Amino acid sequence: MTVETSPISVYDGDTTPQPQPAPDPDSLVFHELCPAADLEEGAGKPFTVDGTHLAVFRYEGGYYACDNRCPHMGYPLSEGSVRDGVLICHWHHWEFDLKTGGCFLTFGDDVASFPVEDRGGVLYVGIPKGAREAARQRLVDRGKRALEQGLKDRSSFLIAKAVTALREAGATPREIIQHGLFYGAHKTSDGWSSGVAILTLCANLWDDIDPKDHNLFLVHGLAQIANRTAGSSRRQRFPFPRSGADPDLTTLKRWFRRYVDLRDRGAAERILLTLQDRGHSPQLLADFVYTAATDFYFTGDGHALDFANKMFEGLDYVGWQGAHEILRPIVVDLVSRTRHEETSRWQDAVPVLEEVFGRIDEIWEANQAAEPRALDVSAFAEIMLGDDFGPIVERLEAELRAGVSPLDLCRAMTYAGAVRTVRFHLKNEGDWHDVANLYSYAHALYRAFHMAPSAQLLRGLFHGAVFTTYLRWLNMPSARVPRSGQRLKGEESFSSPRQMLERLQEFADFQKVAEAGILVNQYLEEGHDVTALKHALAHILLREDAELHMFQVLEVAFRHHDLSDDPEEKRIHLLAATRYITAQKVMKSILWSTENAERLQRGELLSDREDD
Repeated sequence: MTVETSPISVYDGDTTPQPQPAPDPDSLVFHELCPAADLEEGAGKPFTVDGTHLAVFRYEGGYYACDNRCPHMGYPLSEGSVRDGVLICHWHHWEFDLKTGGCFLTFGDDVASFPVEDRGGVLYVGIPKGAREAARQRLVDRGKRALEQGLKDRSSFLIAKAVTALREAGATPREIIQHGLFYGAHKTSDGWSSGVAILTLCANLWDDIDPKDHNLFLVHGLAQIANRTAGSSRRQRFPFPRSGADPDLTTLKRWFRRYVDLRDRGAAERILLTLQDRGHSPQLLADFVYTAATDFYFTGDGHALDFANKMFEGLDYVGWQGAHEILRPIVVDLVSRTRHEETSRWQDAVPVLEEVFGRIDEIWEANQAAEPRALDVSAFAEIMLGDDFGPIVERLEAELRAGVSPLDLCRAMTYAGAVRTVRFHLKNEGDWHDVANLYSYAHALYRAFHMAPSAQLLRGLFHGAVFTTYLRWLNMPSARVPRSGQRLKGEESFSSPRQMLERLQEFADFQKVAEAGILVNQYLEEGHDVTALKHALAHILLREDAELHMFQVLEVAFRHHDLSDDPEEKRIHLLAATRYITAQKVMKSILWSTENAERLQRGELLSDREDD
């Protein structure tokens, strides 16, 4: 997606509403409105003149015009009333001086006013040159304040209003996402949260989503950030002083790993901030973080590595603007999450893996020196789906020594995660997160090897291989994978691909997981448009108050569908997304907030809404 020039920045100073300046009389261009007799005393009438939305009133012999959008929530002021010279918005009863547009609330924005002249019984309104740009800037400023207020108030509706106004005013997704990432990192003492991860997923999936759902996606991430932040900022930390020669990178990396091991968050943060302050490359910072994440076994069920990957993807997307804050939460994930070598579940794996990790540098050197060797991704995925991790670990080491790319092995692990998801039986309902964790972890490892490949990162492959075997119980019994040529019971027929996708949404409404899988399988077999299917799956997700794992599964399925040339592999990835997303059932408050915000931005009345 193209990144445009920024009309919005993060914390760019005082955001207190400023009084509207008086228009320069020499800049006014007068436009005919209507006969004066068309206006009733005290009643408003809406107009749109040269792109400017106006509310025009007749009151005590005078005529007055102002911006028709209430600066609070955008409600049409033409629907308001005038009492004692005060214009009252009928939604939340904000009050304005009808003549000047001044707001009587100390924290409220004024509304722009425009001169009106009665010329022989016909009304004319004076619109300053550049009024459209001035109105756009007012919307940007208002949107920035509204977004900040919505985040503080944890109001999905205020957030949706802000997003809609900002995008209408020309703010790019990159700018809104950067604002959210910075706020989400700065206003929490916790680690990398689901909200900032979803905003990064929004950036990654932007071109895979129907444009009509773009605002909705942004609101999902921002609303999650609001729910996981507080009004106070995290304790400030700084890089080491620039007072002499810095420690060498080998020493800094040793220190960073040691302080993570000791769970000393502050010391580890300062080292990371020092690296960023000194201008070291993203690849070097990623190497420090990925190494620390894989120093321990499948840290946080894979979330430490997964969130680290999302953090670097998010920073790359926003051009590393605000990195001094956005980097910091990942240290919390590194130091505070579960290290599975300390759990009983992994005790049998520890001796096996420790032996391999003692040879990890040798394995890496052999891999880099060997002639590159192709891997049958699907065939190796079946090996990784075995019941005993011992032979799988041996085979994984052999493939690496033979020159198989870690990237291909990550793809095989990701495909194994898709198979685990497709075969997940609904009787195991409470364990959906486990298959999602494997699926997203394997993809994160794939992305990590693109950014900062290393011997230490190889350990992540072995961690993932063991975890894959631990999930075998979630495929017992195994859910039936749709067969070639299988159709819905009753031989239900469809007149168009669109009708099939509408039926898919109905299945999701009632959590008919098996039927949804069969329908998508039929859709793919008949060769219909995959882009339309992706849009439909994304919309099914976005219309719910979805949680992080749903977004993760969608991204992994879409990315690895596109990576593969194998029709069966492509099919399984999309079936994995279908089954996972349609199995979840949550509320729709974010959808309703965003729809209402968009209606108000278009100047429509919520009272006119016709519900099904």
